Amino acid sequence: MKTASPILTIPLLLALVAIALVVARFDASATIGVLTVSMAVSGYLWVRARRGDGKTVPVSRLLPLLPGHALVLLGIGLVQVPGVLPWLWMLVPIVTAGYDALGRKAASRTRKWMSILGFLYVILWADLFFLLERIIVLRRGMSGSEEVILATAFVLVGGIFLGLGIYRHWLAVKE
Repeated sequence: MKTASPILTIPLLLALVAIALVVARFDASATIGVLTVSMAVSGYLWVRARRGDGKTVPVSRLLPLLPGHALVLLGIGLVQVPGVLPWLWMLVPIVTAGYDALGRKAASRTRKWMSILGFLYVILWADLFFLLERIIVLRRGMSGSEEVILATAFVLVGGIFLGLGIYRHWLAVKE
């Protein structure tokens, strides 16, 4: 069964990334990195759409979240703090596409494949939780106890979310 959703995601993804880059004023190397990653992920989406869904699917469908990931980049751009945040964002689409590719490649739900997919899942969501926390802290100019309270809330909510995701991957091995 072929699906049109991945290929329809490409224009939206690229438009959001372009808007984020216009707003952001990242340095040249970060801009080139973001563009390169965005084009590579768009290429993956295009190839995947041409080949179809296949029989094996990952435990979680993360590709539809790519436009949301681009909105996180826009949030980073709105904060306009030079540094490591755009580079950490670049992990998000790479790991999202990698998760999808490996999840589709796994012919069987063995512990090894679910461990790799679980590891990628944790990297993706931990990175997103960290980036969202930093955007809020920097945008609101939080410091001291406010920042600690927000970070603690993100750790608690993120920990529960990641724990449930790992549990879902663990259950997939038993199916």
